[in-house]
Amino acid sequence: MPSEAVIELDRVSASEGLLAHVAEVSLTVQRGEAVALVGSNRSGKGLVLKLCAGLGEPSSGSVRVLGVDPSVASDEEMLHLRRRVGFVFSKPALLSNMSVYNNVALPLRYHDALSEDAVRDRVMACLAECGVELFHDHMPGGLAMGDARLAALARALVTEPEILFVDDVLVGLDAGDLVRSRGLLRKRRLETGLTVVVSVSAPTSLFALMDRLVLMQDGRIVAVRPPAEAAQMDDPMVRDFFGNN
Repeated sequence: MPSEAVIELDRVSASEGLLAHVAEVSLTVQRGEAVALVGSNRSGKGLVLKLCAGLGEPSSGSVRVLGVDPSVASDEEMLHLRRRVGFVFSKPALLSNMSVYNNVALPLRYHDALSEDAVRDRVMACLAECGVELFHDHMPGGLAMGDARLAALARALVTEPEILFVDDVLVGLDAGDLVRSRGLLRKRRLETGLTVVVSVSAPTSLFALMDRLVLMQDGRIVAVRPPAEAAQMDDPMVRDFFGNN
């Protein structure tokens, strides 16, 4: 079956004030792939992730997400695009005045004409899949960081998106959370063909799920390799990242 590009960055440059910048970044992600943007906190990986999701606008170059250029898309096109992607921020970004259940239900109520019974079934199933169904009636402020991240993951997955983006995928997760997340993402990829793009700042067992690692330094892509090949690269940045010095 021919491949289909769902994310296309062509010579993209962008900045977030003094926080991060990227220069002349080109990257294509195919439908069903799992890709990790890898590097230090100032490598630009988080900014590239936002650009891939259409959450940032480049100063030059072009971005296409599921065939849409977010910089020129109409409100209707962007609304449709938002229904097709899920994004988990490094800080969970759950609404503090809503229970976990209502946070996860919000995108369904906003985007889909479902009955409340159908919403409840979908929300509770997704919370259970992420291992946080016992916290459905809790407020976000009372959750540990790992549980809040898993609740945010449930919110991102509840609309059954075509692409899932996760920023700083390791933040707040303990070993058990990582095992659950790895199994969940593997299951979603097999069952729905979910495309997964994450950013990560340290080696992780989640690399076993990844088709490619995009190694970044100082706002540029150093290399794009399968995980096993990346770990063996003779590059100072890569050796330092994998602890091969």
